[in-house]
Amino acid sequence: MFWLIEHTELFFPVLLVGLVLMVEAGSRLRNLSPSIDEERQSLINSARDGLNVLLSLLLGFSLPMAVPHFEQRNQLTTDEADAIGTVEQRAQILPEPFRTKILQLLREYVDARIEFGKHLNQSELEKSIAHAQHLQNEMWQQSVMLAQHDLNLLTPPFIQAVGTLADLSEQRLAAEEEHIPGQIWLVLVLVSVLTCFVVGYSMPRRLWLAVFVLPLTVAVVLSLLSELDNPRTGLIRSSQQSMERLQVALEEEVAPR
Repeated sequence: MFWLIEHTELFFPVLLVGLVLMVEAGSRLRNLSPSIDEERQSLINSARDGLNVLLSLLLGFSLPMAVPHFEQRNQLTTDEADAIGTVEQRAQILPEPFRTKILQLLREYVDARIEFGKHLNQSELEKSIAHAQHLQNEMWQQSVMLAQHDLNLLTPPFIQAVGTLADLSEQRLAAEEEHIPGQIWLVLVLVSVLTCFVVGYSMPRRLWLAVFVLPLTVAVVLSLLSELDNPRTGLIRSSQQSMERLQVALEEEVAPR
């Protein structure tokens, strides 16, 4: 089920059809027992209204859980682009051959980090992470060699800037792994199913508008929640504009004039 939740293009239609079927199942069950007096109907309506309120509260509290994760991913991408830009600026004042080597590694590193933000399967994602770590190690080795070759006032700030790249890389990876717990998804789906069933059972006769409105609303909200919680597999993706602007700026520096 959790694989389905991560893929909104499948999750939305499956959830919508499932919830509509639950409303229909409740309506058909109601038709099998038409002799329901006003007192029982009142109890059914109370249960329906209570479940609607409960579902509304659950959906309302779930969205704020996904939005901060989505915003954090975007912010970390911007922070990493800023950190790479800082390394690039400080690398400009390094002596040769360290300057040329570091700038070359930085261009490759930006490409690797942009690749990390794309829609990748697990094996491609692991390759992207391994490639970025390899480039980090290469830059760190160049920094060590620089410190041994020419230790001056400019070297420590540069080495510090290079060291932040590994930290931000790990923070982005940790942010990618943060999701709404599966138990919460299970509760949301179960309450949605139960609510749709009781809504169908509470209808003395089938109303097509009532059959579709609640399932469609719930499916839209839960799909939006899935999109925000899984930016790699949905239509809503984390922004990489800051990283892409940096990539263009680095390419322009080496472009022939």
